Amino acid sequence: MPNSHAAARKHCQPFCSTLRKAGADLEAFAPHELSWQDLCRVERDARQAAKALPDRIRDWDEAAAAEMEAAFDLLTEIADLCEADKDARNERGDRGPWAGVDLSRRPLGHVGSTGCGDYGTEVGEGRQWNLKPEERSTTWAQARVQDDYRGLTVGQFLRAAITGASSDVERRALAAGTDSAGGFTVPTILSAQLIDKLRAQSVVVQAGARTVPLEGKTNVAKVLTDPVPAWRAENAAVNESDPTFGQVTFDPQSLAVMTKVSFELMDDSVNIAEALPNIMAAALAQELDRVALLGSGTAPEPRGVANLASVSTEALGGSLSNYGPFLRGRTALLTANVGEPSAIIAHPRDEGTVSGFVDSTGQPLNVPVRIGSVPMLTTTQIPVDGGTGSDESTIFIGDFTRLLIGMRQEIRVDLLRERYADNMQYGLIAHLRADVVAEHDQAFHTITGVQG
Repeated sequence: MPNSHAAARKHCQPFCSTLRKAGADLEAFAPHELSWQDLCRVERDARQAAKALPDRIRDWDEAAAAEMEAAFDLLTEIADLCEADKDARNERGDRGPWAGVDLSRRPLGHVGSTGCGDYGTEVGEGRQWNLKPEERSTTWAQARVQDDYRGLTVGQFLRAAITGASSDVERRALAAGTDSAGGFTVPTILSAQLIDKLRAQSVVVQAGARTVPLEGKTNVAKVLTDPVPAWRAENAAVNESDPTFGQVTFDPQSLAVMTKVSFELMDDSVNIAEALPNIMAAALAQELDRVALLGSGTAPEPRGVANLASVSTEALGGSLSNYGPFLRGRTALLTANVGEPSAIIAHPRDEGTVSGFVDSTGQPLNVPVRIGSVPMLTTTQIPVDGGTGSDESTIFIGDFTRLLIGMRQEIRVDLLRERYADNMQYGLIAHLRADVVAEHDQAFHTITGVQG
């Protein structure tokens, strides 16, 4: 494997000039020491330089192509380090360098020695058991496991599983994760990277759903009924109320995705280590969205919002023409003492209909103030071919912070070398275990029978 720093200096001279102007060192890159302006400039130029490399690789011999691949990996890592440091500064509320602040929340190191910290809200054991959408599984994992794989990405691990290790850290990761069946258990710290990519592309997570890292059997409290207080006379017994809380247990089921990659692509593609986990995460996120909204609850499929026992529903039985159904959905939530909705989730078809609302004169309808600030998110995982006319869909409105997605933090990868060998392809199966639980059924409302 070519020296990545030498390769970057050789093939990415303009970027190296950007680093020098920022006062940064390629061999010991320390993003936490940069000003905010320099940090943004270095991230931008690193991504632009990395993006340009694959187009040049066809014009070089094999040795030069390997150098550019090494440079691509290094520049991508530097850009990711900058992005993580920017997130950490925003969470801290101060965009300046890390000198003079709490160093325990500073990124851990630099390219070539130690890895980057992904530091959002502290999630140490006993202090926080779930992750908000803006918080990262990587942070949670770093606080709990010994990271022996500094600088290694999940994409590099997947590529190494197929083509073989090219560095000591890759060999350690593969050796530690290889099981008796010939598959790999992705180290927790690397699994967290893939889970973060999945969560970033999940619509229900964007809507506010929280992630619960599962390490064993996990129970959560579920609101069954609101308590009923009553006035009492002196020395009189306190009025008994119906049970307020029940208990549900996460029962994680297996969610899997298979990707086929040609021999040639694995050998020649400079960005496969970045593209492969992105593709897998997108596919897993789409299915997770579907089951979180529409899951039947019949094993092995978790139960989604549409099939909760006490979810409120309005059967529209027609096409959308005004904001009335959304206002009535909000009213249902307030009546259940849930509070304001965090999001509306619809198929792009229905979002397009809403965006095109007009009055009798053809002028756009003003969005009512009470729902104007509620984001409308879209997913194609909601079908639009239901009902007698085969054109009906469902719209979801609710407080999605009451939706919990439990995930085991270790992902298994199985490599199929022989199954697709006659087409000169590798098969790669990744699966994780997850479950969906609602803290309060009445925090959600569905509008069904929405016609196109």
